[in-house]
Amino acid sequence: MTDRLSRIVLVHGAAHGAWCWEKVVPLLEAKGFEVATLDLPGLGDDPTPPKDVTLQAYFDRVIEVLNAGPGPALLVGHSMGGMPISGAAEAVPEKVGKLVYLAALLPEDGLRMGDFDLGPDSALRARAPSEVEGTFGFDPALAAEVFYNTCTAEDAAAGVARLRPQATGPFPDPVTLTPQRWGAIPKTYILCTRDQAFPLAKQEWLCDRTPGVRRRSLATDHSPFLSDPQGLADILADEARL
Repeated sequence: MTDRLSRIVLVHGAAHGAWCWEKVVPLLEAKGFEVATLDLPGLGDDPTPPKDVTLQAYFDRVIEVLNAGPGPALLVGHSMGGMPISGAAEAVPEKVGKLVYLAALLPEDGLRMGDFDLGPDSALRARAPSEVEGTFGFDPALAAEVFYNTCTAEDAAAGVARLRPQATGPFPDPVTLTPQRWGAIPKTYILCTRDQAFPLAKQEWLCDRTPGVRRRSLATDHSPFLSDPQGLADILADEARL
């Protein structure tokens, strides 16, 4: 049997939570993987006040989950989740066998999330003020079109209903990445070709500037965990091979 990573850790993106992986987890478990999900601080069901959330708190949450199980793991980050998985991999590279960026921010050393420009034809279209201190939100009338445009109407409505205001605290802080730690870990990027939140051209540009990254693709919106969970699970299972 081909050697493979037996554990997969799934990290969600902005405004989302561990709930977004609910369709994917049982499919991966059926393939024999141990799967862990998490809520980043201030998101999902996590009670941390958003005004207190920092980028380091994101890193620490992912590191905690990596350290709680056997390693190394396949570490997957969606969208904004690309930043936390990168910082965690830099901190505990021995716990990460491979990094998978799912329509995600693929950073370089010193990047601040606040400096990354998705462009106007992106999730920024749906961004809206929030009454929660230290956050921004997404307009429910636009969020379905932006995040879930190839999902069923039912899944799109359910996703919109579970979005939480996104903390701004992590956005001004830079990530430190070194060639010897994060840089030495194999990386795969899953392009979502019908993405209206994270434009395909931006995804491709991130891959172009990252030597050695492997590219895969799904003909989905920004949320293949809802719109094509089987296709996503199949790619992740394949990427777990060593």
